Amino acid sequence: MKKFLKIFLLIICVFFSLLYFTNKNNPLRNKDNYNILILGLDPRNDSLEKTETTDTIIFSSINFYNNKINLISFPRDLWFYQEKSKINQIYPKYINDLNTIQNKFSDLTGQNIDKTLVFTTQNLIDLVNLIDGVDLYLEQGFKDEKYPNPEYIKNPSPSIPIYKTIEFSSGPIHLDQTNVTEFVRSRHGGDTVATGGTDLARIQRQQLLIEAIFKKIFNYKYLAKLNGFYRHSLKTNLSYNDIVNLSLRLKKDIMKLNLNKIELPIGETAKDGVIYYPNRLTEKQWAFIPVDKDYFKFKEFIKTAILN
Repeated sequence: MKKFLKIFLLIICVFFSLLYFTNKNNPLRNKDNYNILILGLDPRNDSLEKTETTDTIIFSSINFYNNKINLISFPRDLWFYQEKSKINQIYPKYINDLNTIQNKFSDLTGQNIDKTLVFTTQNLIDLVNLIDGVDLYLEQGFKDEKYPNPEYIKNPSPSIPIYKTIEFSSGPIHLDQTNVTEFVRSRHGGDTVATGGTDLARIQRQQLLIEAIFKKIFNYKYLAKLNGFYRHSLKTNLSYNDIVNLSLRLKKDIMKLNLNKIELPIGETAKDGVIYYPNRLTEKQWAFIPVDKDYFKFKEFIKTAILN
């Protein structure tokens, strides 16, 4: 018995020595934040549309000191003067170079971006299916009568309607593989954010979905499936070594992480908010633009938001 106890204590000592050594040499040891760019891609090549643009663009920042994951969603139509295009055009332009994509968004936000995750609509369906769906509460219901009809996309026939009507009532909602893409993609539910229309209402629903997913993925019964999903499905430069370093940096606090949804202040004119929607074209396109051409207020807002 004594011999067994000595061996057990020796193993414990070796384990904690290795853990200390690993933490001491962890490249994240002195970082305050770890920033990940999340891009939602709906690749289309059909009778209605051909595109590789990213309609979902989320800047996420893990704050190691208050155990928060801060999420800031950017409108896909935000203008980027450096590229002379909307930010949803950055991914297709540099599609095979995630490092360049990160650098572009670093220039835009004023923050170093450590890694990038790219989700397709099929990835989203697979993930929600993997965790047995999610439940959330929708404050304002909406009805979209111009949602692209999947049946027409598969078979563009005059006998099949181009659009179909989808509807989500206010209150508790269960999302699964049958309706999750409709929930996050719809943007014709009304003329305003309050009625469920526009890209801004879609951003709000996307953040609701992320919060619901976040509540479920830390359940141990999904870990093995999530590992397989991560290894075989996602396009990312976040390696297993990066995940280990993140886990070691967070240690026991990893189970205490809180999701913090941050709304980007959008003004009606250049006198308020950090971006606004001018009543004029920018390079012949309708787009959100920063209240100052150097994006100073935009960057300052992000800097302050992720540190609090």
